[in-house]
Amino acid sequence: MILIGKSDEEELLNLISERKGSIVTYFGYVREFSNGKKVERMKCEEKKDSREIMQKIEDDIKSKFPVNEIILYHSLGELKPGDLLTAVIIFSVHRREGFDACRYGIDRIKEEEPVRREEY
Repeated sequence: MILIGKSDEEELLNLISERKGSIVTYFGYVREFSNGKKVERMKCEEKKDSREIMQKIEDDIKSKFPVNEIILYHSLGELKPGDLLTAVIIFSVHRREGFDACRYGIDRIKEEEPVRREEY
């Protein structure tokens, strides 16, 4: 499942339909400092191909790891330090595959940059 917009952790976790096995989560938040500079706020905008990029990442996770459900999330709009920025939630039968898939998912989001970000 691909979500781009505004959600919080509880909303995202409530989207998991079946809770048998393990749920591995990564929640990334806006940092107070980046590259040695104080961050007052961050602006995130959807790109023309944001959803396609996120869908490709989800498809890659499914092809590499035996997982049951995937939620990939990225915030949009004006954010401040401490606000939820991105999330990867993996439901799998076993924890090892869940952790591996979760790490792979967030690494791919960082590499692919599906959302345009500016820090102020």
